[in-house]
Amino acid sequence: MQQWQIELQNCVRTVDELEQYLSIENKDRVREVLANMRLSITPHTLNLIDFKNPNDPILLMCVPSDKELRFSPEERVDPIGDEAKSPIPFLTHRYPDRVLVYATFFCSLFCRFCFRRTKTGEATPGPSVEDRDRIVQYLEKHPEVDEVILTGGDPLTLLDDQLEDWFSRLRSVPTVSRIRVHTRVPVNLPSRITNSLIEMFRRYSDATHPIYIVTHFNHPREIAAENIEAIAKLVDAGIVVRNQGPLLRGVNDDPVILEMLFKKLANIRVVPYYLHQLDLAKGTNHFRVPIERGIEIMRELQGQVTGIALPRYVVDLPGGKGKVPLMHRYTQKQTDSNYTIESPFGECVEYHEPND
Repeated sequence: MQQWQIELQNCVRTVDELEQYLSIENKDRVREVLANMRLSITPHTLNLIDFKNPNDPILLMCVPSDKELRFSPEERVDPIGDEAKSPIPFLTHRYPDRVLVYATFFCSLFCRFCFRRTKTGEATPGPSVEDRDRIVQYLEKHPEVDEVILTGGDPLTLLDDQLEDWFSRLRSVPTVSRIRVHTRVPVNLPSRITNSLIEMFRRYSDATHPIYIVTHFNHPREIAAENIEAIAKLVDAGIVVRNQGPLLRGVNDDPVILEMLFKKLANIRVVPYYLHQLDLAKGTNHFRVPIERGIEIMRELQGQVTGIALPRYVVDLPGGKGKVPLMHRYTQKQTDSNYTIESPFGECVEYHEPND
């Protein structure tokens, strides 16, 4: 058994185990939370939490709260329309050229803000062999799809032979050029990035058929020495690693924190990709930051953070309508060729376009 599997066996999964680290009031309410959104905190993450601080950002992301039992009328079971855009089980086809494939609904750590909590939180079974065959057949019938995103859950919690089965199947479809893996194990379970896993990535990735990793660091304190080592293994193997994550109240809704996060990511060769407005998943409203505040935070970061480290702030619209950027309006058109444009430093600059 490998180290990462031993760590998975030693995750905190019950209220009683969690109480070894902090006192829990209203245990019955917390157990009610766990009936709908299960608990798992990896040993790696436990070591990063300051349990003396009830507002520790890593604690807030992974320790259940009875606030998860409060639902707003705007919140949804399927907040971004995964099911509405699923022509077959375990596959979502929202955009013409790419699909999501749900390889598993298991995670090493269950984030308390998870937007797929009705799938991950209730231990929904993953795809069977027949489901995987059906997915390959769908891809063969849809040559416009040239990118497959393995997601879940966390695909990298699968065993190596299970992952290899997915890679082998996907590479058998000639029109699939890119494989993207969405995973949080470089954050929560960095020991999973083993040499055998790296060698597998090498076997199924080349100059014209790359594998991308999109991971999920939300706070600079999540970037510890073990995480840096795991990322280095991936990047040194030629895997492009990007980062996306939500804007979270009390965790990273501060331009100083986000500047630190984005620059630390760039320094370890991870490209900040998306900063998400939190999806409208039931029981997550206590994490929500108003869009207006999110736009203001990004305005403050513009010019303060190098462009190679500044992600796009986006919202994933309900009903499967897709992602759109949320941004400060810098440009005001005055006449046909004259504009007033706000600089990154807050100055209003007159900009005149030449006539033909």
